[in-house]
Amino acid sequence: MTKGRVLFKAEPLAPAPSRRGRGRGRGGGSRKCARGRSSYEDRYDESGGGSSDMSDGFSDDMITVETNSRFKCSQDNNGVQQLTMDNYVVSFTNAKDERVQVPGFQSAKGLLKTSKIKQEKDVIVVDSDESSDKVVVVKSPEPAIRLDETQARIAKLSFEHPLLIVAGAGSGKTATLCARVIEIIKSGVDAPRVLVITFTNKAADELKQRIFRYMQASGLIKVDDDKKSAVTSKSAMKQMPYASTFHSWCYGILMRFHTRLGFSRCPLVAATEAEHKKLMYLAKDQLEDCRRLVQCEYMLNIPPPPLPRDAQLGLEPSIYIHDTESRWNEVLLMAKKTTGFTIDWQKITEAEEESVKKSKFTERAKAKIQHMSLTHALYQHLHSAIGQGWGLVDLVENQLDLGLAFPGKDTIQEMLLFMYRSKSKGYNPAQFPQIERSVLEAYNGTLRRFGLVDFDDLLDMANQLLDNAEVLQEIRNEFPYLLVDEFQDFNWLQTQLVLKLQVGVGRVTAVGDLKQSIFEFRGATCEENYHIFLEQFVDAQVEGRALGAMETLTTNYRSHKSIVDLSNIIALDTVDEKDTQLRRLLTPSTALDTAPVVPVTVWNTRDIRDEATTISSRIKAILDKGDCSASDIAVISRCLNFGSYKPTGAIETELLRKGIPFVVRGGHSALKSKRMQLFMALVRIIANPDDDIAAEYCLDELVQNIGPVSSNKIRGLGKDKVRRLSLFEQMTHASTNTSLLTKSARTGLQVFLGDVEKWQQLMGDKTLEWIIKDIFAQYILKVEEGDEDKNVGTLGKKGDIEDPLLDMVLAILDSLYQTPELLSASASSEAGNDSPCTMELLQAYSSHLCLLSTAAEDKGKLKAAKDQKPAKYEGAVVITTVHQAKGLEWQHVFLNHFIENMFPMGYRGVSKADSLRAMTDPVVAGQIARASALHYREESRLGYVAITRAKVGLYISVLDAYPVFWMSKIFDGPCRASRFLPDIMCTTSSKKQRIGY
Repeated sequence: MTKGRVLFKAEPLAPAPSRRGRGRGRGGGSRKCARGRSSYEDRYDESGGGSSDMSDGFSDDMITVETNSRFKCSQDNNGVQQLTMDNYVVSFTNAKDERVQVPGFQSAKGLLKTSKIKQEKDVIVVDSDESSDKVVVVKSPEPAIRLDETQARIAKLSFEHPLLIVAGAGSGKTATLCARVIEIIKSGVDAPRVLVITFTNKAADELKQRIFRYMQASGLIKVDDDKKSAVTSKSAMKQMPYASTFHSWCYGILMRFHTRLGFSRCPLVAATEAEHKKLMYLAKDQLEDCRRLVQCEYMLNIPPPPLPRDAQLGLEPSIYIHDTESRWNEVLLMAKKTTGFTIDWQKITEAEEESVKKSKFTERAKAKIQHMSLTHALYQHLHSAIGQGWGLVDLVENQLDLGLAFPGKDTIQEMLLFMYRSKSKGYNPAQFPQIERSVLEAYNGTLRRFGLVDFDDLLDMANQLLDNAEVLQEIRNEFPYLLVDEFQDFNWLQTQLVLKLQVGVGRVTAVGDLKQSIFEFRGATCEENYHIFLEQFVDAQVEGRALGAMETLTTNYRSHKSIVDLSNIIALDTVDEKDTQLRRLLTPSTALDTAPVVPVTVWNTRDIRDEATTISSRIKAILDKGDCSASDIAVISRCLNFGSYKPTGAIETELLRKGIPFVVRGGHSALKSKRMQLFMALVRIIANPDDDIAAEYCLDELVQNIGPVSSNKIRGLGKDKVRRLSLFEQMTHASTNTSLLTKSARTGLQVFLGDVEKWQQLMGDKTLEWIIKDIFAQYILKVEEGDEDKNVGTLGKKGDIEDPLLDMVLAILDSLYQTPELLSASASSEAGNDSPCTMELLQAYSSHLCLLSTAAEDKGKLKAAKDQKPAKYEGAVVITTVHQAKGLEWQHVFLNHFIENMFPMGYRGVSKADSLRAMTDPVVAGQIARASALHYREESRLGYVAITRAKVGLYISVLDAYPVFWMSKIFDGPCRASRFLPDIMCTTSSKKQRIGY
């Protein structure tokens, strides 16, 4: 295999922003050539095209229908088209129906046969002969380690020198990494001295399992007969390499050396975002406490402490004060002497009980809450006694305005995002303006007060410990060999750990793919990571020769050749064209010889309803054909929540209507929205008034003029009765109790109870569809929607009165009619759109709603989804995001909303203030341009990852109009296909729309 083989020319490429504006105009050329070209067409101005095999899925009669720069598109008589660019060939169709069938595709076993690797169950690839094409195998009773020639060669390269493995999608990087671990152990290195680091806990568990199997197959591990598969057994762990995430490994280091950082005991980890959010609220309160402290000292004429060093240098000091407790004690003593302040412990205790929330650090927080309650009372006393006379601002009423520094609807969430980005990149708080710096210092100070650390603290503290020569030498002696997986997803702190462990040592292997780095929002610094690794290890010169080496795994064993070639085209945008060092990493992927099928379909759909119908119909056709199970199909969206809009909401509705089970991962299904839960509660209480859970939800959310006080009074009714009353009965009694509730509260209850009774009495007269629509008209349409509930798949047309959630619940009703096994015999015989509703039908519908809602939020186990319709489909279609899909694969993948501003997302990281500054400040303008370019490179990598999840079929849906009307106002210009999709692959209607006439 030729190392570093490049299939495209390396001439300078056009910058990302200029993708669409290079058409020829109205006056010259044909209509087809007048439109703007895609970024890939802009890159190649010279004539001619690459030579390639034109037989994949085509008849002999080929007609060239369009040629544009280096792209050439041909079409046969069946409508199957072929896009050619240099050596890349993509077979595709624009047909929405099933006229172009996708034949069976090679399984993983077939792919391995194609690569000439033997498939006996008792073989293990342990060697290869570089002078021939044969793979050398050795008999073994254990599972096989299957490697191709390149993988086997890379696994045996020198372990004493740095190695960078650039592994494309589906190229077997994990197998190669594990095989390299086995070879290191075979060379005589004790397994526990090998450190294997990866990105997630799931990946770490997979590495452990695979290394365990490989060691068993190679006879490198001895376990008890009854624990052959127990990778977590003590005997196995002692004989295995240390495979972990960096966070887990760093916590182990912190447990051993925490006293060197001043901790009396090892801190606990605040691991969840909910905990971080509570800590941020406390940090915000701490900042207010610091402001009040300074004003109290001023009012009592207490001299302030010396200015910190940064303030002496002219920098604006932080608002946060580290030693507030001692200074508050001084204020308290002075206040008692001068103003006679006394402590009302009863009020402080009540404030403490109100403020303290349950969490794993609640006990530690109680003392802090009590202290802050005391200081709050002290401040109010001093401001009333002294501050008002001096004309001082009341800091309780005029709190710190954090919205300027952290704009957005949720200021605390924006503060959290800023904290995540800053800490993951190792930024010093002192380099930020006063507000941002104060927030970081207050958050870190709150963590330390409670004896906690977060994930970034683990990395930072491990770096601090490794700065100690003694600790560093001990760790290097313990783990002389380091192998890291998913290197492209490391952040700056993790990369620094790699450097500290291996600079001057060189026994490091890094595996990753720059094209698959999609976690910049979590702090990943992929481009910087590779620059550092190339400079420090691969290209470092020792006695005139390179210290390390770079190898590539380019054979994609997962996807059809056309899918691989389309991903190669998209990958051209994943690296800055001027960055010659990183462009070395863009070795295109290749594919095995594959069946003559048409794996790529590109649709243009009028609107989201047309898109949802088209996607769901094709999924149903695939399932009915029996080629795969529902769990082998995925709908991958760029996101599941786009502001107030849910891009997959309409697709969920159509899947429900067709009775196709699905699960949602990486976000919330529309079935879990607040309005859907309220609708379900109403249906449940109509079907069963004794359902207290549904009644409580309705009482709190739907009944008018009922607040917390009235609600508690209603719940208190009947406690002294012999027979316990249901909440619905309590509501009924309260609705006529003039001494219990106000007139407005009683009226609200009476209206609600009357509506429930009305719907119950309409059984046998009205259809279930009529009752559902009436429920929506009377209650659900009036509910104030949260951002997560609005526009769930709405068409957004002006004057459109249809509610997308109503469309979804009616689709669920249709799916119930198609599932007779969920209905009793009597209900099934009477069920139909025109049949009167019965209580049995309503109860079945209520159960069906709950079942679907539960199944849609499945986190990986598809049992609930199988129960939904066990007789017809196996598993459940996965609806997910690109980030959640990384590392996974499916037979068929559908990409929806493949349009500009949604895939890719538009760059929105510029504030209005920065935009104005950029007009006059070239430095700011340059920073914005670089940030925008980085954003679109990451979006390109997201497109690459999404496409390479597909094995057999890739279906790309392009909308002709924005899904909701407000998008057309926000985004400049008409709705256009994604820049990642060559124009030549779109349908004629889409091309005309994008000409700009």
